[in-house]
Parts: sequence; structure tokens; C-alpha cells
Amino acid sequence: MGTEPSGPLRLLRETHEERVLTALRTRGALTRAQLVEHTNLSRATLSSIVQTLLGRQALTETGEEASTGRGRGRPVSLLTLNPAGGLALGLDLGHRRIQVTIANVAHEAVASGEVACAERTPWPRRLRLALDLVDDLTTRYEISLTALAGVGVGIVGPVDEATGASNDRVALVRDTLRARFGVPVFVDNNTRLAALAEAVWGAGAGVSSALYLRLSYGVGGGLVLGGRLFAGAGGAAGELGHISVDRDGPACPCGGRGCLERYVSLTTLQEQCADILDARDATARDLLVDAGTRVGEVLAAACNTVNPEVVVIGGELAETGDHLFDPLRAAFHRYTHSQVRRTARLTRAALGHDAAARGGIALVLTTTPQEASRP
Repeated sequence: MGTEPSGPLRLLRETHEERVLTALRTRGALTRAQLVEHTNLSRATLSSIVQTLLGRQALTETGEEASTGRGRGRPVSLLTLNPAGGLALGLDLGHRRIQVTIANVAHEAVASGEVACAERTPWPRRLRLALDLVDDLTTRYEISLTALAGVGVGIVGPVDEATGASNDRVALVRDTLRARFGVPVFVDNNTRLAALAEAVWGAGAGVSSALYLRLSYGVGGGLVLGGRLFAGAGGAAGELGHISVDRDGPACPCGGRGCLERYVSLTTLQEQCADILDARDATARDLLVDAGTRVGEVLAAACNTVNPEVVVIGGELAETGDHLFDPLRAAFHRYTHSQVRRTARLTRAALGHDAAARGGIALVLTTTPQEASRP
């Protein structure tokens, strides 16, 4: 019977264990080969760490069929965090909708629901609606939150979690939820959280870098690198809606002029054509061609800078399909560098209205215990 390592060897082993746990917390279920890739551990070391974590019931192992390309599958062992190891709560306090989703550490959603709200609903009332919805879901599905690991919240407007700067809205949300649940609470812009969700669960799952753009009543985005949301120095990384496409264009509330959002948001387009989402309307089609071209040019510039593996486009405007995407792809291919063009994949978002709430869960699961303990 072996003995537990001590001193530097024990610290090294704990570091290796945390790398495995972080990879599974961030990526969800993985094979041993994928864990080797994501942790940079040797196969022998990984095997030893996995056996220890399985023995502690920190992990579970399942078998799935993986296609061999010859019509028959071969069993592949998938490792994941033990679903009984805890829960994460995701909230999206949006303009017109409040979404609540509860998931376990194995990335499985166990309950989800939404409630409508008016755009001018005061923030204390929004929080009350969200907490009532949490109570409803936990009662209906008999869920205990005693093992809650954390709460991730998406809100509208800028949030600078990276530097700790916050406005009254962020402080209200964080303090109210900390007092209610007694766990770490992470707050970020809901569009950026939707970007993280698409990278973990949606159209960008399985890649290391993803750029997300949401075309809705506003235009926002997010950048995910290595499975983590990249905030930038001031928390504004991925704000594609405020890239100028016309230096002499209309003034924008952000302080710039001719921002993309002033040309391709649903708010602006519906002022020019009430039926902008009806691609059968000739005026709508013309506007969508112009919008798609402008978006493609901005995405090309962004991708030439960060060179992501996948570009995910979501929001209501993306539902117009090829009328938007054909000119968008044409402009993107025209203005991207050849190396970028060969490697970047353009795709529509895969998740629905709960994307930002799922992103809140992903924010909890991708935050290390050390980060969560910081004030």
C-alpha cells in the first residue's frame, strides 16, 4: 500500500490534479487523450491523477460510442466532474427577459426558466423576479442549493470585473445575491456571457479561441481565449458594436462616431423598415445586404487582429439567414488575410435565449477556487 507524497511532491501532485479539474470544469466531458492535450501532462502522470480522482469520487467515467468512419463505433471513455459535486446558478437580467438556469459541475442543465419584464423595470424589482424564479425552479424540480458553488450574472451595459470597478447596478446585484446565497457572485455583460456560453456549449465548443457577435437591439460581442472570457484592460474586449465604420457618421452614446451599432442594430434598421426581419420585403433585403457587408468588414478587421478559430454570430438579426450572411461572408473573405481566411470558420449561434444564463454558469465553472476567494 503506497503512501501519500509529502512536501514538494505533494504540492506538485495537487497542481496536476487542479489542472485536470480545471480542464473538466472548463470544457465539460473529455477523453483521456483530450485531457493530455489540455493539461500538457504525460499519459502516465495523467493516468495516475485520474485514478486518484476517481477513487475520491471527484470524477465519474462513462462510455460513449465514437465513430470510426466505417459505420461502426468503438467505445470511448469520457471523464467528467461528479454531477453530485455541486451546482452553479446562472442569471440573465436582460432588457425584456429574466432567465434563470441551474447546472451541475458536469455541465448538465438541471432546471431552466424565464419571465418577461418591461424594459424600464427597476433593478431591485428585476432581482426580486429573478429570485422568485429561482425559488420556483428549486421547488418544482426539488433542487437543493446547499452545494451551490457560485452565481454568474449577466446584465446589460458595461461591467469591469477585471479591475474591480463597478457602478451601483453591479454592486446591487452582487451584494443582494451574496447575501441571499452566501457564495461567490460574478457579474459581467450579458452579451459577453453569451459569447462564453457559445464557446463552452454552443457553436464554438471544442475550440480554443472564439469571437462572438450579437446583432440585436444593440450590437455587442465577446472574445474567448483558451476557454476563458478575455476581458481586456478595462473589461471592454470584444465590443465590436463600437468599431467605427464611418468617421463622419452619426454620434454614438459611447463617444465615438459612425459606430457599427448605429447602422446594423435592430433599433436603427426598424426605423428604416418596420419589417426588417421579413426577408421577403425588398427594402428589408437591401438593408440586410448593407448591414451584412458592414458586419463582414468589421469581423474581418477583428479576425485579422486576434485570428480566432471560429466566429459565432447570434441575435435576432442573424435569424434572417442568407440575406444577411451572403454579403457578410463575401465582405469577410474579401478583407481577411489569407491565413486568417483559411482557418476562421463563420457560423450562426447554436444556443437560444438562455445563452447568457449558461454563460453565467460557465463563468462560475471556469473560475478557479483561488480566483473565487479574492474579494
